[in-house]
Amino acid sequence: MALGICCQWVQERTKRNGEVVLENIINEQSLQLGAYKNGKYSRERILETYRNNVSEILRIIPVLNANKIKSFRLSSGIFPLFEFANHIARHDEQILRDLTIAGTEFKKAGIRVTCHPGQYTVLSSDKQSVVENAKKELEYHAWVFDQMGFDQTPYYAINIHGGKSDRSQQLIDVVKSLPNNVKNRLTLENDEKCYNVKELTQIHAATNVPVVFDSHHFTFNSDDFDFDYAYSACVDTWGNIVPLQHLSNSEIGTENGSFNERRSHSKLIRYVPEKQLNAIRNNLIDLDIEAKSKNIAVLKMREDFNVEI
Repeated sequence: MALGICCQWVQERTKRNGEVVLENIINEQSLQLGAYKNGKYSRERILETYRNNVSEILRIIPVLNANKIKSFRLSSGIFPLFEFANHIARHDEQILRDLTIAGTEFKKAGIRVTCHPGQYTVLSSDKQSVVENAKKELEYHAWVFDQMGFDQTPYYAINIHGGKSDRSQQLIDVVKSLPNNVKNRLTLENDEKCYNVKELTQIHAATNVPVVFDSHHFTFNSDDFDFDYAYSACVDTWGNIVPLQHLSNSEIGTENGSFNERRSHSKLIRYVPEKQLNAIRNNLIDLDIEAKSKNIAVLKMREDFNVEI
């Protein structure tokens, strides 16, 4: 169906010393927890940050549309410190209006919007405080999607990893306890260490949460599944929703490197597993491209692998 852009739109810039760097044209502003706790941010500063970040979403939609991008992963940093200052966003008419406009424009352009909360969003932690914080993080993302008017289905995926290993039953129990606007959008992604496709499809059977197949992660943690079987097992968890999958490569020269070197994402895409390549060519999946060069990698991949819009 679509090759997805993840969170940024980058452009090349040549520095005075001749070095070429990539710069994100989405001017998302951040806030620091320490500074907030030390009272360094006024309400006006937080509101200005939030308004800016929502306006940057509106600014990037025409860029995506002009380049025929039909899947976009929204940054999780739109509302930094949301757990402390969410009342500022929730009650600001400009923010609510602009989120509604953004959602309308995404839908008008036919762009699928997803998100991927960070590594600390762990529903299977042994610490209840971590689980509660993870729930709040997911509820924040669901609130953003609600304000954008997105349906409560995995098409608008809130995607996370399984978290702490060997805690499948706890993960199942916590997922079942989530509010519907989170649970109905939640997806689980196989990772390199803790939860492989086999484990996640078993969790799907108990929760109906679809599995996002990451082909790069699969190479590190396949259990007894071969690639084709794992691919199909994940697709089957999506029912009538277009499956979301991930693709990345190891960087050239890391083939014999450490685990961390090999799992790190490359700048560009040089290899696409046959199953995923055929699926994207035949409009069967949406495929997020997790390459460091972001849109540059996606646009080059279209040419290199003869992937049509």
